[in-house]
Amino acid sequence: MELRHLRHFLAVADELHMGRAAAQLGMAQPPLSQSIARLEKDLGVRLFERANRRLALTRAGAAFVPEAREAVRHADAALALARASGDGEAGEVRLGFVSAALYEHLPRLLTRLRQALPGVRPKLTELSTNDQIAALADGRIDIGFAHPPFATRDRLDVVEFAADEMIAVMPDDGCTERLSLAEIAARGLILFPQAQGPVLHAHIMDAFARAGVALDPPQESTRALTMLALVSAGLGVTLLPRSTRRIGYEGVRYVPIADATLPPMVLAMIARARPQPPIVRRVWRLFAER
Repeated sequence: MELRHLRHFLAVADELHMGRAAAQLGMAQPPLSQSIARLEKDLGVRLFERANRRLALTRAGAAFVPEAREAVRHADAALALARASGDGEAGEVRLGFVSAALYEHLPRLLTRLRQALPGVRPKLTELSTNDQIAALADGRIDIGFAHPPFATRDRLDVVEFAADEMIAVMPDDGCTERLSLAEIAARGLILFPQAQGPVLHAHIMDAFARAGVALDPPQESTRALTMLALVSAGLGVTLLPRSTRRIGYEGVRYVPIADATLPPMVLAMIARARPQPPIVRRVWRLFAER
């Protein structure tokens, strides 16, 4: 049983007239009659009664109509999806991201994606920068949102977003307007592990050293929400990008740093510099639009 036989059957079932059905299908009547006969042979039942040069659905034919319509509908949908996927307008795109991407850029880009390419389904996985580099290398993600610089020999396509100033996040004491590095050190620093961002980590530690501030080993956390929870519990002060203020976390205050300018946190979109499937190329171009 072929899909074309189902289309022929539905046309005849709608018209109950071979000539009109053949005209609707843009084919001659004899091949249409042969197609219906072949379908009846495949099914082992008669679909139409033929009497006095008139057609009528048999009981089996009437029962077969809704199932045939559903089969044709599914086939048409699958065909449309396959064509859209080939053009990059539908399918799945796998995105890796660091938590900082959630504060501003990634939600905006996902809204743009939903509006421009509704057939594309983003699959998101939170990964550190180094884990994203590995995931790009072995094909587990298509596009990443990570913090440069990138420790890899692979050639990458890179689009950088505006740098985000680093600020302090402290327990909400209701009064402090700014914090000095010495005050941060006295309260205890909560920071991401060195391996998660070695360059930025080194710059932050160097800022304390240049200011002559002795700093105990920081309490480490890999996730911004965990850092905020530790701060809210009074366990120290953390340093996060200014856009983190969008998170209305109870019990914390976002304050500028009084006596130092820490390096900004840069977010970049990355992908392997190689021919990509159409869907990845489309999403990349859409995200890269300013």
